[in-house]
Amino acid sequence: MARLGTPVILLAIIGIAYWYWSGPYQNSANTPPVDDTKKNAEIMAQCIAGEKFAEADGYRSPGENAEEVCADENGLYKFGGKWYHR
Repeated sequence: MARLGTPVILLAIIGIAYWYWSGPYQNSANTPPVDDTKKNAEIMAQCIAGEKFAEADGYRSPGENAEEVCADENGLYKFGGKWYHR
């Protein structure tokens, strides 16, 4: 019985390892990074609020566009109403 059990267990381990490597592992390793537009929008909203506060406090000149300044600082651009990383 021991002679038959060892190869079966070994083949089962190899089979499970191959299944995991060819399926779930490869799918998780090949997924491209997703640009989280909701998080980017929150970053921009906080930055714009800070810029407007700085402008009201006299630290920034009123002529500067807060949206452009924040986009440059955070490496973002707006496309279709959503913020993406450059």
